[in-house]
Amino acid sequence: MRNIWLLLALIGAVSISTFTSAKSVYQTSDITLLDNRFRVDHGIDKITFIIARERFSKAVILVRPDGSKVYIWDKSDRVHWIEGEENDIITIDQPMAGPWQAIGKIQGNNRIQLLSDVKLQVNRLPIQLYSGERLKVSGELLHLEERLNESYLRDAELIMTAYGYNRTEDENFNFTSQELARFNDKGVFYDELPEDGLFTAFLQLDLDTGKYKFEVAVKNHAFTRSFNQDVILFPKPIKTQMLSLLEGEDPQLKLTYDIAELKPESIVIKGRLLAVNSGESSDFIIYGEADMAEQIHTFQRPDETGNYSIDLMLFATTKAGREIIMKLPAEAFVIPKPIFIDSALIPAATVSQAETTETSMTLLEDTESDWNLVLWVVGSLLALLVLAVTALFTIKFWQKRKFEKVISNQMDGEITAPMPLGRGDELNKMTNLDLNSLDK
Repeated sequence: MRNIWLLLALIGAVSISTFTSAKSVYQTSDITLLDNRFRVDHGIDKITFIIARERFSKAVILVRPDGSKVYIWDKSDRVHWIEGEENDIITIDQPMAGPWQAIGKIQGNNRIQLLSDVKLQVNRLPIQLYSGERLKVSGELLHLEERLNESYLRDAELIMTAYGYNRTEDENFNFTSQELARFNDKGVFYDELPEDGLFTAFLQLDLDTGKYKFEVAVKNHAFTRSFNQDVILFPKPIKTQMLSLLEGEDPQLKLTYDIAELKPESIVIKGRLLAVNSGESSDFIIYGEADMAEQIHTFQRPDETGNYSIDLMLFATTKAGREIIMKLPAEAFVIPKPIFIDSALIPAATVSQAETTETSMTLLEDTESDWNLVLWVVGSLLALLVLAVTALFTIKFWQKRKFEKVISNQMDGEITAPMPLGRGDELNKMTNLDLNSLDK
């Protein structure tokens, strides 16, 4: 990840280099041409309009404050005109003071460059900044290399605005513009001396990472000046995380340092622990140590329950030797209410539980008794059935034995008789055999 940002920084640096090498066209003091109008103040030696228009459209027309016009064919010793397919670059020496206007199919990024004894000078920011960084910026207006005095600047106002480049690879892809700060020369906040002509602002770069154009513009009723610079916001070189808070344990804050960006021994973190409910707060300081990439800070567990927030401000030195101040994301934790058990409810609960248990046991015993009765009845019926079947088989077996015995006796009688009986007599006799006796 760090390599990616280094690559972006290199690209930014190349852009700045290209910007510088082509400063004959693009300069840090370029002023945006809004509504195609611009006021030329007294004392301007030369003005250059860089105007973009529709491709192959006619050259623009400039309207002087007195209503007279400047056409492309009005080239002279005081008017220099370069016409391109979609741009006009017009330079006018000793322009008339007052409001000028451009007419044509104008579009795109139009700018104005001034050669004047009045210049806006702003201390240049580092190309590499960090998201969340705080830094002081100063600017001044010079006339013939001398700082303008209070009377001249009474109505002047310096404003810094950030503009996005809408690069798809950046986190700030959707960023358009945002006013960052207003400078003051009243000797308040970060301004050291009142009305000394040195304007001061304190930037709070709570912006997403990516490439920006920072513009400082000063405007009043008499003149307009501007200063532009490209910067790249890097991710914060420190990460914070509240660890899970266990029952009875102290809250712990984990800090992870990017030691490729920061000198760990230079790290000082000033923090404030705030009880949200009561408003009470306490300050603390965390010191980094050499070669330490990770650190855990333990807070004493608060006695009061509720929500707690932690504000953190980082003071450190980068590997490049730059002193930085950075606001870190706020952290928070919650001390939950303890679980309270009313002792008066314990006996009642015990009795109720015992009654419930006894009722359950009774129901269980009743259920077992019912099952035992069913099993006894079924077992008795099965036993009776077995006895009945056994008795039936016994009777049948006895009858069979008796029949065989009778047949055997008759057979023995026939063998010993002197005259055999006729066939019909034998059959009759067999028929007359008292079969019913088998049932006796």
